[in-house]
Amino acid sequence: MTINEVQAIGNLLQYYYSDLNYILEFHKYKTGDFDLNNYLKKETGTFRSFINEFRIARNVDKTKTRELLEQTFHWIKNDNPNDIDSFAEYLKSNGITHGKKVISLASKILFLNNPWQILPIDRLGRKATCLSENNYSKYQTLIIEFREKEKGEIINCLNSVDKHLDTIEKDFEGKIRDLKVIRENRFIDKLLWTIGKNK
Repeated sequence: MTINEVQAIGNLLQYYYSDLNYILEFHKYKTGDFDLNNYLKKETGTFRSFINEFRIARNVDKTKTRELLEQTFHWIKNDNPNDIDSFAEYLKSNGITHGKKVISLASKILFLNNPWQILPIDRLGRKATCLSENNYSKYQTLIIEFREKEKGEIINCLNSVDKHLDTIEKDFEGKIRDLKVIRENRFIDKLLWTIGKNK
């Protein structure tokens, strides 16, 4: 096992529970189990906590967090809710992101809606995959290639902490579908982040 893989496993074990909690709370809000004002409070699992922890709050005017959430829900009802590049453009055109097209923010928010397919992008992920431009569709292609190339190592790493991941997932069984898919995606995301940081 490489040092990058060991560090990524540690990162996964540290943050996986809170990642799943953010996903669960988003879907609870989406299905009407959460009131908007409560979901915008600074509490564990809320949207406001998420944008702070995932370091994207700075990309949004403080007065527009509610609008960001409302625009997100408008977006995910359209025919192509996983189009991160277009979502970033949509947020820019609606004056949410200081007039900038912020792919990282768009990917992290849509990850909450679809963690089974979307892995967030950031500067370190781009560095790890040698992607020079800030384009999510190209990043997605590189992730697919990375997943195929490293498939055996990814499985070995996850198997080495399987018992611990099962413990973390216990609180979410029956509440979030296909946890094993999310587990692998979160590890790949953390591995790319670690590779980018150490490059």
